[in-house]
Amino acid sequence: MPESPSGNRSLRRGPREAGLPTPDPLPTPGPRQDATDAGSPIPGRDTLPAERVTPAPGGDAWLPQRRRAPYPASQAIGAEGARACQEIIAAARRLFVERGYHGTSVQAVAEATGRSDAAFYQYFRGKLEVFRIFFEELGVDLVDHFQRLPVLSAGPAGFAVFRAWLGELGAVLRRHSPVFAEWPLSTAEAALVDNASVDNPSEEYLQVLAASLPSRLARADTGGVDTRVLSVAVICIVEWTHIVSDARGRVARHPGEDEALHDALAGMIHRSFFPPPEPAPRSCEPTPHSPGPSPTGPVPRPDLAALARAAGIAGPTGTARTAGPSSGEVPAQRDAPLPPGLRRSVTGRGRSTVETIAEAAVAAFEQRGLAGTSVNDIIARSGVAHGTFYRYWTDRTAIFTTLAHRAAVHICDHFDALLAVGTVDELTCWLDDWLRIVERHGTVFHIWTCEILDNPPLWPLARAVRLHLEDVVARLPTPRPTATTPTNTEPTNTTPTTMTIVLWTVLTEFPYNAWLRHPVLTREQVLHCLTLLMARGVLGLQDATVTNGRAESTRSG
Repeated sequence: MPESPSGNRSLRRGPREAGLPTPDPLPTPGPRQDATDAGSPIPGRDTLPAERVTPAPGGDAWLPQRRRAPYPASQAIGAEGARACQEIIAAARRLFVERGYHGTSVQAVAEATGRSDAAFYQYFRGKLEVFRIFFEELGVDLVDHFQRLPVLSAGPAGFAVFRAWLGELGAVLRRHSPVFAEWPLSTAEAALVDNASVDNPSEEYLQVLAASLPSRLARADTGGVDTRVLSVAVICIVEWTHIVSDARGRVARHPGEDEALHDALAGMIHRSFFPPPEPAPRSCEPTPHSPGPSPTGPVPRPDLAALARAAGIAGPTGTARTAGPSSGEVPAQRDAPLPPGLRRSVTGRGRSTVETIAEAAVAAFEQRGLAGTSVNDIIARSGVAHGTFYRYWTDRTAIFTTLAHRAAVHICDHFDALLAVGTVDELTCWLDDWLRIVERHGTVFHIWTCEILDNPPLWPLARAVRLHLEDVVARLPTPRPTATTPTNTEPTNTTPTTMTIVLWTVLTEFPYNAWLRHPVLTREQVLHCLTLLMARGVLGLQDATVTNGRAESTRSG
């Protein structure tokens, strides 16, 4: 396992030096195979002992103990077999980082070690079984890091220690980023991909992390959000914020961007746990009004359809298409601008066919991503003929352009409405509607996060949406700092660009990954958590107490 950064050692000292109590150590899930358990925490200690042994990457604790049939001579794995396993694991780790899970085949892993597929299958049922080793390592590292979190408080030391801990959590997740982002969707899909049924190991670790938080949040007001939900949210949001930032950084990486993101995340989460007290209104002070659009007027809306058409996939008007006019079209339809991505107008008779193909494309993109999906995959899922697909779209990127334009319209419309939210009830309704958008367009948002930079024709649309969201974020009310958080520790460099990355992650990647892609949380749990984070941490709404997704208070101050 990679060595922990030196920052972890200073963080272990920090709580004691600051006089902050540290709860008892967490129980650590051990390896699931026949290896002996890792060292246990010592009772009465603030943290795990420094000499604690955890399974190293590719170490013996995670290795298979027996060959799989048919094996050449002996089922027992000796020194040579152990070395072969280590080399297979090392090659798989490198290829998963370079190509991703779906882009890596068993054949590629075997060839990277100079072995055959048959040699690989002597030790592992498929690539998912190797990938799971890395997931186990991630779980052990997360448990180890959560153990270092002291009891949080609203004072200066509480914020400073939480900010430092969150930064180190980012370092842990960066080491495991491909594992976190690439874990397959479900056991059912794993069987299709690998012919191997390997259960998702995340739940055991999530239960341990959830059990750790009540004592660490004893002084916090979490609005009734379950600790398991909070642990998932913190991990997911920190990791996907890095992924969103890294994708954007391939175009324009700014110095200190990680620090700015960690400042923004720590400020949002800390405000959510420790909201400022209600201010005592002055007798002559007018009643605060709900936030609304800036005095400069409504947020300008980019021409999303024109930008999508500029991808060079469809002509500027209906007369520029390559397919001939349908017998059901009228001249006005033929001369009207084409919907983005489409090569011809859609008549009433063809609308259901277009929607069937579009839904099949979303399902295919969800399983394999944009790069891993072919037109044939979409056609097979939709059940239409090849000619029917090509009647409306020229290729895979064209149909994604159609889907991206639809999603862009929804996200811009809904973010515009966020400016009029002034109470927690209104926010809960806004978030409830937003989750319906994520349920329908979350796959497109996710591809936007991970793959948009590999598709230059879509850049103008993506850039316009990003700038529009930054404009909306710049007009949101600034939350008041908590009375117990000193100004010298409150983040001062949170720009609209930084906060847009945070909001994109909180509102798209967190619900998509934790609720839809990897369903470890329910819709109600996600709604409950989002209401807490958005109400207190982003908009500064007071007393954001929520029960089962229903808000019970309004904004003040």
